[in-house]
Amino acid sequence: MATTAKGPKKRSKSIAIVRRYDCTGCEACIVFCPVDCIDLVSPSDNPAEKYVLIDKETCIGCLLCARYCPWDSIDMIQRQPFEETGELQFL
Repeated sequence: MATTAKGPKKRSKSIAIVRRYDCTGCEACIVFCPVDCIDLVSPSDNPAEKYVLIDKETCIGCLLCARYCPWDSIDMIQRQPFEETGELQFL
């Protein structure tokens, strides 16, 4: 029996973007992310400040992080315009 190779997974149409200054670093979104694309970071100039960053290459646009963020600091944006222009265009 012949096996067929799987092609690359289809990229999601939307990705999650964190509004850094609204994020408290509570890590609630990290718990719900099914692809582990969210990391907690602290800037070197202010280690007391914490927020999350989402890897746009790994994000599958599932909406779970945005849905469960208690601070409503995660927005879903259209992937294509963001990647083409680098400008945020919200849904």
